[in-house]
Amino acid sequence: MSETSSEDPETAAADVIATALEAADYETVIAQVRSAIETDPTAAMANPLIREWLGQRFRNIFIGEAVDDEDAVKHSQAPFPLRLVDPRDTRERVAKRMIRHITDDEIQLELPDPQIPVIRDTTLVFAPGLLTGLLPDLAFQEVWPGITKRFGVRIIASDSHPMRSAEANVADLENAIERGVGFAGGQPDQLVTEVDNPTPPGDVILIGYSKGSPDVLALLAKRPDLAPRIKAVIGWAGAVGGSYLADDIYQKLKAMPMYNQIADLTTSSVGKQVFRLAPVAEIKSINRRIAEYDVLGALSSLTTGVRAQFIEDHGDAINSLPIPQFYFTGSTSLFEVPYFQREGTFELDKYDQDNDMQLTQSQAALPSPNGVRLAMFHANHWDLSYGPFPASRTMGSQHLKNEFARRPAMNAIIIFLAEIGLLS
Repeated sequence: MSETSSEDPETAAADVIATALEAADYETVIAQVRSAIETDPTAAMANPLIREWLGQRFRNIFIGEAVDDEDAVKHSQAPFPLRLVDPRDTRERVAKRMIRHITDDEIQLELPDPQIPVIRDTTLVFAPGLLTGLLPDLAFQEVWPGITKRFGVRIIASDSHPMRSAEANVADLENAIERGVGFAGGQPDQLVTEVDNPTPPGDVILIGYSKGSPDVLALLAKRPDLAPRIKAVIGWAGAVGGSYLADDIYQKLKAMPMYNQIADLTTSSVGKQVFRLAPVAEIKSINRRIAEYDVLGALSSLTTGVRAQFIEDHGDAINSLPIPQFYFTGSTSLFEVPYFQREGTFELDKYDQDNDMQLTQSQAALPSPNGVRLAMFHANHWDLSYGPFPASRTMGSQHLKNEFARRPAMNAIIIFLAEIGLLS
């Protein structure tokens, strides 16, 4: 019997992938990786060769999408007049503007063009972050319509409460997944409730932004029975490990006398602390689900101690679920953030100079040892998800134009997930 035939199927598949990579036979790599994930997602995601390929393949797809995006190309130009003598081609300019620490070899790597999928049976459920609905728009609001038009994918933004604990917000995610309740197409004027008798989704992809990632993980801990319908979990600048900024804010709030959850958000002492995370949020936008506000509960869910305890209590159970986990992080610098966020960014620089203005890289990593970071993007925490803030909501900052390539990034996620067999 030959040596190859005595190998277990997992090892044999890894050998085929390694041989194909060495021969630059990328079509075989794509097919074999898809087969490995479909056969045993946990084993596939643990394979170092597959993990490395997944990140490389996603970034390659993203660059291709960004090169074809007029706004991404525009925002990748060198400052005037340097752009007049910039020797780099469009691909290199876009890649180095949008992705941190990408190498020249990876930028120029030629991989097969991906197939553009049409999604029929999988719904993308988006879990937004803290203070959702109190900022100028919803996360990805301007991106979702194009995603649905191009790929046919149904999108539901969870009607997640803007300020209560991750565990409490599980009910909002259950409403989206099991009942189709939430913001249809991710649009703020398209709130669908049970009264509308919506069609529940079938299979879902869960994307958690900021506090939305702890919300998603709390759902997985409480409802492992949903795992067969959850085809992938994606952390998008997810506050999985909490935030040092939230630690400080929570301790200051906790030391204050008991206060009315809503009324005292408008006072200088309470509001000053809560809105350190997002000073451009508007208190006047609080007009629904008022009785459910739990300021301390929300901030507690974002503290590093609470997040660490959650992972200790539930990490193994979550990681045992056969759900591929991917995550994306942001990285910015002190002079790329709004002036009113510089103090927090400066503090985070002491821990990690690749922080996104609210989270370090390790804090945004999903707990699974098999979770794969697909990209570290050059963008701050808001830039990753929000469109340009209107002038009236910038507090005079010139750093809220939010020029990151959100549309190409989300396009690339859909194409990538379809290629590896997680969208149908």
